[in-house]
Amino acid sequence: MKKSFVKYLKGAIAKNELLLTNSISDEEKKLVEDAIAELNAIVDEVENLPEDKSDEAMEALKETVANLEQSLRAMSEKFNLMKKTEEENEIMENNYLSSKQAFADFANVIRNSKNSADIKEGWSNQLIENGITITQGAESAYLPDAVKSMIADVWDREACWLNRVRFTGAKRFNLRFNSAQQDALNSRAKGWKKGGTKTAQTLTLGAKLIEGQFIYKLQEIDAQTKFDDESLVEYVLTELASQCIYEIRRAILVGDGRASNSADKVSSFESIGAKTTTDAYTTVITSTSDFVIDDIVTMVDSIVNPQNKEVTVFMSKSTFRTLSRISGGEGVTPVYASKDYVAEQIGAAHIELIDYLPNTVVAIAMILDEYYVVGLEKGNVLNPLIVKDIDIYKNLDVYRAETFAGGGASILSTAVLLPAANSSSNS
Repeated sequence: MKKSFVKYLKGAIAKNELLLTNSISDEEKKLVEDAIAELNAIVDEVENLPEDKSDEAMEALKETVANLEQSLRAMSEKFNLMKKTEEENEIMENNYLSSKQAFADFANVIRNSKNSADIKEGWSNQLIENGITITQGAESAYLPDAVKSMIADVWDREACWLNRVRFTGAKRFNLRFNSAQQDALNSRAKGWKKGGTKTAQTLTLGAKLIEGQFIYKLQEIDAQTKFDDESLVEYVLTELASQCIYEIRRAILVGDGRASNSADKVSSFESIGAKTTTDAYTTVITSTSDFVIDDIVTMVDSIVNPQNKEVTVFMSKSTFRTLSRISGGEGVTPVYASKDYVAEQIGAAHIELIDYLPNTVVAIAMILDEYYVVGLEKGNVLNPLIVKDIDIYKNLDVYRAETFAGGGASILSTAVLLPAANSSSNS
């Protein structure tokens, strides 16, 4: 009897220990811990009972055990009820937020709001009407699935190579690096023999602070222009997100093209293709002739890449056609090689064709994993809640999307190829 009673008690302890891993309050956890501790004490007491007195003693302990189990059972039932309520709420949230009605309601809130505060309040009230209560400031986490999908779709469609940069997850980032050559004798790791004296490695530490700025897109919509709910939301979300992504891609590669003193200047990104002289981060090479593939190879090879990371080369479509044409003359149909083939020939993992490269740049090479980005989140270029204002003087609805971002390259992880001085591209 003693053995079976101990087994029963240990089973009850193990079952109720699971409560401690669940979402109950600290006060409730303390009650459970105390009850389990008392059960463990009873187990010790029973195990130490003499066989001739164990039955009598165990009968006396059964009432105590029963009271403890009742208390634990009530706690378990409370937790199960709480868990059931949470699951029901989650189902309610998922059912509503994934519905067409949620999208229509969100669109209606945006259309009828005067400003951003109205949008937040209106959407919060809409959620409450559908049984979803949220804390203030969490509105963007409870957007309709269709809205989230629109933003994600724009990113997937237009971010392209931007997915391969290094997203730091920080608002500002201090990039540190050793500027000494990895294969330099004083920089390399050393061997040690018994009785010898170790010598310190040479470390030439460099640092670059990467900071962001706000990048925004305003979209004005004439009040006389008629939009149905769905087309308005879809247009605003996709247009604003698309323009922000484009601006960031362009800023990284060649700069935004605005004057340095312009109030609209996007200046938080190190623009690789805008450089005309070599610095610590970018090697600038000038073509030896009008155009030769050897210059592209030289550009790629100039990148310091001890870990053999993927190199991406950016060029125009016309440059790529020149590179990829492998046969064809008078009266012969031209044959063009694939991107993969050309990339292999020039020592790159990827080739990206860019339609906004200026004629002052032949190509750009980058280890994108060595280009560090702050602020911007991979997969989401925008704070999903739309900012809206009304210009009563011009009778316009003004929508704004904004993101905080900046970026910079690590040491000698990029290169630029400029055209030859007498190149036709400079004419």
